[in-house]
Amino acid sequence: MSPRPKAGPPRWQDPVLDEAALELARLVRGAVVALGALGHERWVAFLEPLVPVFEDGDRADLLLAARRARAAFGARDSILDAWPSDEARRLRDAVDHLQHLIDRRLASER
Repeated sequence: MSPRPKAGPPRWQDPVLDEAALELARLVRGAVVALGALGHERWVAFLEPLVPVFEDGDRADLLLAARRARAAFGARDSILDAWPSDEARRLRDAVDHLQHLIDRRLASER
């Protein structure tokens, strides 16, 4: 397991990263509502704790939460099986975007 990345600068100093995280929080919140309405409580329990992290977590917390959110789109067990929609794909793409932004920032600090 890789070590926890450094927290990095405050989120407000990186408006692109902050906006990507807030957009992801909105999408995860929407997924929680939609999946709950469909009776998929397992996915609700998996995703719901991530919303506060995406709303206010530092960069290290964001990366860990994004990895967890991305795990919801696994090969054998995927949120797309429970919620096959454009919103689910938009959520997946937003997670990938946030991870990419964080990875680029971490790489530039090395």
